[in-house]
Amino acid sequence: MHPEWCFLGEGPSDMGRRQRISRGQRRILTGLLVAACLALGAFAVGISALTGGESAPVRGADAPEVAAAPDLANSELIEARAAGLDARRAAEKAAAREAAEEEAAAEQAAAEQAAAEQAAAEQAAAEQAAAEQAAAEQAAPAPAIPADTTMYLTVPKLGLNDIPVVEGTAEASLSQGAGHLSGSGYPWLEDSNTYIAGHRLGYPGTLSDHVFYYLPNLVEGDEIIITDSGGQTYTYAVSEILEVPITDLSVTTPVPGRDVVSLQTCIEDYGDYWTEGPNWFVRYVVRADRVS
Repeated sequence: MHPEWCFLGEGPSDMGRRQRISRGQRRILTGLLVAACLALGAFAVGISALTGGESAPVRGADAPEVAAAPDLANSELIEARAAGLDARRAAEKAAAREAAEEEAAAEQAAAEQAAAEQAAAEQAAAEQAAAEQAAAEQAAPAPAIPADTTMYLTVPKLGLNDIPVVEGTAEASLSQGAGHLSGSGYPWLEDSNTYIAGHRLGYPGTLSDHVFYYLPNLVEGDEIIITDSGGQTYTYAVSEILEVPITDLSVTTPVPGRDVVSLQTCIEDYGDYWTEGPNWFVRYVVRADRVS
């Protein structure tokens, strides 16, 4: 007998039995471990199937930390969207500005076209009026030339009615009313300056008495009417007032392109219309253009 067996109080048979028990326990433990491993493997396979077969990378303890990819993608997406929004706004502003410019250009073109059409219409109307006037003048018979050059003067504003205008400006003629300057025009002739003179004071008891005394009262537009010995009338409207020295005969000459009548009297001085002589330094002339 081995000495330690006795010391422990065990025999050979007891030892064999414990060995058999230990082997059985080891078999059980080994089976449990295998089963646990199989269970863990099945669990891992199931998890992999649920997550699409992807597994999270294992980061070592010493690996540097990397920023999350989803956050970076979101930031870039936001910036891209903001840039796209700015570009769209800029495009919309450019389109609006271009549309406004096109509208303004269209309005200006329309205004210019309207102005051109109006100018063309006015020109056409003027040409038509001129043509009608020319036709009327051609159709109207020319005034007959009277055998007697005596005329009769009417100035409604001055109260003068059918004042005789005889040929010449000598006292014998002026004393009969007013005198026609020989050599000047007549109403029945085109482009004439029919020049008629009369006294400011004249002679009492005759038609020359103060006949042109109120001539300075006439203003532009006032009416003057001449009737010839044949009964034809010629109407004029005052257009000019002239004051010239008694030596200036230019007021007696024709005015190119105009049919006028000139009524002349004398005044004491320039701008002095009511001093009654005795010098009569200035000729006072009222000129009127024929209107009918």
